[in-house]
Amino acid sequence: MKDKTRKKEGFPRLLELAGNKKSKLMAACFLAVLSSAAKMVPFFTVYGVITILLSSYNDVQGMDGSRILLLTGITLGAALTYGLCSYASSALSHTAAYDIIYELRIRLIEKLGKLPSGFFTGKTQGGIKKILSDDTEQVEIFVAHHLCDIAAAIATPVFTLIYLFIMDWRLSLITLLPIVISIVLLVMCLVKPDKAALQVEMHDSQEAMQGTIVQYIHGMPVIKVFNRSLSAFKRYESDIDRFVTSVEKTAKANAWPMSFYYAFFGAQLLFLLPSSTYILLNADSYIGYLPIVLLFLLVGTGLKEPMENMMQMVILSGRINEGVKRMDNILYEKELPSGNAAMPANFDVDCDNVSFSYEEGTQAIKGLSCELKQGSVTGLVGPSGGGKSTLAGLILRFYDPQEGIIKIGGTPLPDYSPETLSRLVSYVFQESFMFNDTIENNIRMGNKEASLDQVISAAKAAEIHDVIMALPNGYQSILGENGVYLSGGEQQRIAIARVFLRNTPIVILDEATAYADAENEAKIQRAFANLAKDKTVLIIAHRLKTIENADCILVMKDGHLIGQGSHEELLITCNEYKEMVDANDRRDRWNIKRKEVLT
Repeated sequence: MKDKTRKKEGFPRLLELAGNKKSKLMAACFLAVLSSAAKMVPFFTVYGVITILLSSYNDVQGMDGSRILLLTGITLGAALTYGLCSYASSALSHTAAYDIIYELRIRLIEKLGKLPSGFFTGKTQGGIKKILSDDTEQVEIFVAHHLCDIAAAIATPVFTLIYLFIMDWRLSLITLLPIVISIVLLVMCLVKPDKAALQVEMHDSQEAMQGTIVQYIHGMPVIKVFNRSLSAFKRYESDIDRFVTSVEKTAKANAWPMSFYYAFFGAQLLFLLPSSTYILLNADSYIGYLPIVLLFLLVGTGLKEPMENMMQMVILSGRINEGVKRMDNILYEKELPSGNAAMPANFDVDCDNVSFSYEEGTQAIKGLSCELKQGSVTGLVGPSGGGKSTLAGLILRFYDPQEGIIKIGGTPLPDYSPETLSRLVSYVFQESFMFNDTIENNIRMGNKEASLDQVISAAKAAEIHDVIMALPNGYQSILGENGVYLSGGEQQRIAIARVFLRNTPIVILDEATAYADAENEAKIQRAFANLAKDKTVLIIAHRLKTIENADCILVMKDGHLIGQGSHEELLITCNEYKEMVDANDRRDRWNIKRKEVLT
């Protein structure tokens, strides 16, 4: 029994993605067929004129002039029909293509926004950019330019061959012979599994190369500082070499088949000349059969263009299909299930026997149970790789744990919709991202409906207001333009202002004071004290002094919770925490002493 749930691929999938634009595409293809048919009409009218001229060879005065005028009028009408239909077809196909690419990119962006952060693990910015930009652009080009060409390339030869077979079946078969040989060679080339694998390899290597290019550009300051040449960035060089190699392998693998394909495809004249000459010399009437020979020499060789377009589209469709598959890898990606639970009555966060691993066999968190009380500040400390950021990601539901459950207000996270969860939890990353927009709009990311006064209040609370007012245009200064740049610590405080403006009941701070100087760190700490009122606050910290006064401190190591309690309690009960405190004290006392020069 046929599987009705089977996902469509290739051209059927492309039409499915077109959605309600299919009617425009069908109309565009129909008009393309009409324009192509109109383009062929002059060949047949010329045949009619030649027939009249030859039939009147011995009686010029008896020539049917009205018929010649009729054929001339038909030619003119065909030219007008060709122009109008071509224009209308192009307008419809381009309009549909632009609508399709717009809707497709919106769908992809919306889908990416709904996917868990785990989807992006191992994927490069360049790879995703290729799908969103390059692959969708290829779809637009295919729909706008090539789809109608395929329709015309299929319909025109069919109608033409039917007419030619009516005129002379022998010359028709001879006209088809080189085309059939070319198609057989092309199919033999395309159906081989290794050829399909080469197309996949080209896409993979191109994605890897573009991802590395993005990383290379981002890493340019480091490369310049250490005076490293392009060749020193081995990954960049190897990814480019891989892409070049895949292109070369594809070209070499297809070299001989494609050479024979092109050699035979345009060889109609080579086959028609000797065969038509032989048939003409043995015809019952030389003058009566000569127009048919001329018709085949004109029309038969003209079949090459539409047929070649069709073959080129077959080749191109392989690349388009691979791009569509990669888009479907995003569109069909499973989203995290969610419910419609209402905002909870309290904002306690409970982790019950939570275990999570990014890859099978490597657990980042193992059997963790803890509670973050509303109105309390909880510090989260531990060595790098201990699972601190992973726990924050689980609370934000970047991922779902494989075992155990996380609840907010007694309700499991999967029961909340993403929108509700975003109103519950705010997160300040260790490195904040700034948009190329006004400072006001960068802060307003926390709350689009906030007034300017509220934005200013949030900025003051984050200790960044004075810095903003010192800029040429204040809150309307555009980051990255006219020399308006912020330091790492200033950007961090913009991110903190977003959290103040959003005013969610749960706040997670990932080393939020890492870039602040001593004076501003103290101010931000006081701001956090105001922010924490009646809120659930989790602070991931490496500078232990920032969380010494927290209500509770969680100590993690190798994914396990190895201690929890106040600062004083942990100094007694948790050796690892005591060692971290001692190491922090030694770091704070560390200084460079001048070496005495002995004479």
